[in-house]
Amino acid sequence: MVILGERGLSGVVKRILDFIFLGGLGIYLALPLALKWYMHTIYRTSTENYYFLLGFLYITGLVCLGLVNEMRKIFKTLNRKNPFMADNVKSLNRVGGSCLVIAAAYILKIFFYNSVLTAIIAMVFIIAGLFAIVLAEVFQQAIAVKEENDLTV
Repeated sequence: MVILGERGLSGVVKRILDFIFLGGLGIYLALPLALKWYMHTIYRTSTENYYFLLGFLYITGLVCLGLVNEMRKIFKTLNRKNPFMADNVKSLNRVGGSCLVIAAAYILKIFFYNSVLTAIIAMVFIIAGLFAIVLAEVFQQAIAVKEENDLTV
């Protein structure tokens, strides 16, 4: 199975991320209506927390769209079979920062609108953020080794 390249697994993931980005953008734009529909039809709750949730989802949604966009950039370079570049280090650091911002938002949400899932999502985003920051450093070191090898050959 081919992993890197347009026809490989990274190409499939890039197309999925493109779809997620466009779908997320559509949901972001329809958020006020979608949240009202969700609260009345699915969750069957009052709208007393509507404005809090709307603001929360607007903030985290915007950060998530940025996160997905950075992932798209990373997979674009993977499809070109050139993953060890400074742009990917910047993207991974942005992904890590975005994950930590989302985690902070969910930790704040615990105090206003708590659920077990809220705490779990906060922990997952903390781990994902720290992982992305560590992976960015690994990529940075790989770039240094690659540049050193390019100079010696």
